[in-house]
Amino acid sequence: MIALLFFLVNLDVFSKIDSVIIYSDRVMITRLANVYLDRSTDLVFADLPGAIDDASVRVKAKGLKIGEVQVKKGYKDEPYPDVEKLKSKIEALKIRDRTYADEIAVLKSKEKFLQTIAVGGPEVISKEIIFGKVSPQAWRQGLNFMVDELLSAKMRMAEIERVRKELQDEINVFQRELNDIRSIVENRKTIIFDGHPQGAKNYRIQLSYILYGASWCTYYELRAQPSKGNIGFSYFSKVAQRTGEDWENTKLVLSTAQPALGGTAPVPTPWYIDRYAVTKTEGIRGGRTEEIERFMDTPATARVTAPPPAPPVEAGVSIWYPLPGRYTIKSGDPEKKIKIFSTSFKSDFEYFIIPRITQLAYSTGKMKNTSDYLFIGGQAGTYVGDDFTGKTYVPTIAPDESTTVSFGVDDRVKVKRELKKSKVSKGGLFSGKTKYEFTYENTVKNFHNKKIQCTIVDQIPIPQDPDIKVKDIKIDPEPSEHDKDIGIYYWKVSLDPTAEYKVTISFTVEAPGDSEIQGLMP
Repeated sequence: MIALLFFLVNLDVFSKIDSVIIYSDRVMITRLANVYLDRSTDLVFADLPGAIDDASVRVKAKGLKIGEVQVKKGYKDEPYPDVEKLKSKIEALKIRDRTYADEIAVLKSKEKFLQTIAVGGPEVISKEIIFGKVSPQAWRQGLNFMVDELLSAKMRMAEIERVRKELQDEINVFQRELNDIRSIVENRKTIIFDGHPQGAKNYRIQLSYILYGASWCTYYELRAQPSKGNIGFSYFSKVAQRTGEDWENTKLVLSTAQPALGGTAPVPTPWYIDRYAVTKTEGIRGGRTEEIERFMDTPATARVTAPPPAPPVEAGVSIWYPLPGRYTIKSGDPEKKIKIFSTSFKSDFEYFIIPRITQLAYSTGKMKNTSDYLFIGGQAGTYVGDDFTGKTYVPTIAPDESTTVSFGVDDRVKVKRELKKSKVSKGGLFSGKTKYEFTYENTVKNFHNKKIQCTIVDQIPIPQDPDIKVKDIKIDPEPSEHDKDIGIYYWKVSLDPTAEYKVTISFTVEAPGDSEIQGLMP
């Protein structure tokens, strides 16, 4: 019997990050390496981030049998540049602090000396004056000098203590930042596995793992174009990463999956209610999952300066946005804003006006998502033409779903609310009722040189106490819509240039004479 012995040799593998799938709170990194193998070999991927989730490590290589995968901890020998910068800053601050500490020691010695003179001062003064060796005026000047010097020393010591406290706070901030960076970049891991080739040739090895310290969120730019009847809609991602490794010329995929929520459904528990005392006082359209595989396997290309839109791809319970081109994002860089998709949607524009709450006209646009994209809820900047009008929040909008966006206040639509009548009548001896009579007039005027659409809203108070009655309601003109149960009335109005529209609303409130009505006045 002949025993065949195979000796495994260690081979350090050079790999590059090829693609990154970014989730809301983590990323999946995929590295590629090309290795020539003609025998069984231990393959070593060294100097990887220490924050790797060990359980997430996966290795794939066509034609190469993979043995046991090991993840070993280690430390970076060569200091990271950011670490050295922070250490230098901390050392400089500590030197300043030591200088102040030395000054404090000198001031305390001076203070002790002056206090020694002050203790023996009265006896010396009396003897010197009696024997005529010094004039009272000279001693007075000397005492004033000592008092001034003591006060000056105490004030300087107080000022130094304040500065030293600020220095210590600054040192603590830099020290925390240094600890964070060192924990990310200096703690390293090495992945080792044995590979058994089918034959002598080049093998393409794909190594993937999960890292924390990176995320993406949505951001929108919404541009109202009322003259064209549409809203320019730009969908962006803001990518942040502090993973401890740089992404150089890398393919990026944004995923809407939320792994932080976990994969286990909640368990129902009994729904209990009790009495307490009150004291007075997604069917998303998209491509096939195979498109993701094709994207991940495409060869490296030059970075696209202005990439085309990223088509959404349905991936199980989430949507993937593979971004065209390649991107470079350094660990610790500021957030990078990347465009996912840009289009325009037809929109119906109108002004939304609630004079009882505010005498301002808000420009709004109602649009329908006619794209294949799921727009995840996020912050947005709003524009009318080229004018920035403010910030808003865009809710999650699925394909075929509609939403209304506010584009801020338009000063060319003037709103005025006037209290035309306010009368309080006390009841007679037997009625014991107090009557409140109100008449409001709302005026909306169009100073545009074109016709505009408006929705004007006014309200009638709704009593919460059965002893309070709202009567004699008069509204002119008749509202287009209303919900009398909650006392809200709507007027849909078209206003020509320079035209104005008036809404008058009157009502009477009756209440017991000894009552104070809360919320009656605007």
